[in-house]
Amino acid sequence: MQRPPRPFGVTLAILASVILFSIFPLIQVGMLAVVQLHFSRVQFEEAELQPMFMGADILGVPEWRIILQAVIAIIFLVIAFFAWRGRPPVMRYVLIASCILLTLYSVVSAVIVQAGQYNQEFGASSIDSVLVSVALGQFGLGILVTLYVIWYLNRGPARAFYRGYYLPMPDGSTDAVGELSHSA
Repeated sequence: MQRPPRPFGVTLAILASVILFSIFPLIQVGMLAVVQLHFSRVQFEEAELQPMFMGADILGVPEWRIILQAVIAIIFLVIAFFAWRGRPPVMRYVLIASCILLTLYSVVSAVIVQAGQYNQEFGASSIDSVLVSVALGQFGLGILVTLYVIWYLNRGPARAFYRGYYLPMPDGSTDAVGELSHSA
């Protein structure tokens, strides 16, 4: 009996979730690391060779959050690799659960960050509305990708791929290749 092939929708779901939950966060971590490295090397001209922003919080993001974001993104890459392979069969559920949890995590962290940053005494700037729009767009994209992953990985071809075989027809008939056939 031939193993069912990987449906294109499974590849698309995994690719979209990897871009959203691994590539984008790793790009953010990389950009923050480059900014921090740049400012740690900027030095005063007349002073001894000491970094200009030594001990200052340039990024506005705690270091533990940056490390956590990188670790989560790498763990999701490993999950996506095994889900793409289709082995073990439980990876279908692991991928769905990870997408749901990461979407919820991004929503909760965005709400906490937005609530913590809003302070009346400093006022509001024009960049605040842009950042809110970007956060809403990222939230919407996360919801759409998660819904697509849930929907497609629960379809018959995806279930057959992860199971490793097609289910027999109620009358027990299969065609010559071992795939199910619809007899009229």
